[in-house]
Amino acid sequence: MNQPLVVVWLVIVNSVMFTAQLFLGDRMLVHLALWPPGEHLLGSAGGRDIVAGFQPLQLLSYGFLHADFVHIALNLLGLMVFGPLLERCMGSGPFLFYYLFCLVSAGVCQLLFGLGDGVGATLGASGAIYGLLVAAALLYPQRRLRLFPLSLAPQLRTLAIVLGGISVLHGVLGSQAGVAHFAHLGGMVGGWLLVQYWRGRLPLRPRRWLVP
Repeated sequence: MNQPLVVVWLVIVNSVMFTAQLFLGDRMLVHLALWPPGEHLLGSAGGRDIVAGFQPLQLLSYGFLHADFVHIALNLLGLMVFGPLLERCMGSGPFLFYYLFCLVSAGVCQLLFGLGDGVGATLGASGAIYGLLVAAALLYPQRRLRLFPLSLAPQLRTLAIVLGGISVLHGVLGSQAGVAHFAHLGGMVGGWLLVQYWRGRLPLRPRRWLVP
């Protein structure tokens, strides 16, 4: 497989959704962002209250919305850096499953542990991107991130440890309000578990190893 088709389509879908957000605004957030349990009054329109609340589908849909151009640009950069490498390693089907699994695990972690971190609705693919980083660090720990000059390029394993540590620190201290650090951690933990399962390194072993 030469072309990482899933990566290409994920870039397209995220870009289309962000363009739709520019025109539809908060109307998309009400239904597709990840909201904590309960009812959240956002305002009123036409004499009716606008109320948002958790729906199971949001555990996937939130990952295709973004807060602003910088948010989506950084996430798409991470997707294009790590995605092709992993899709070629795993295969397109398992890679897509892995990406969506990390999105869900990130969302679940944010709902369970991030309710007090100053984040209202959660949106963005960051949890999945952190999951991609973990997979790349597990499978290619010595490889260096070529976005930097060679002398400054960190190993993927080092980068994953540093970014994971930063997320733990901010999550525990409750600093940097408005950033879903527990979603980042959830994507990393979910990704680590799935890769280790696929490698046969957990007590419950897979029928077929999908990654080396």
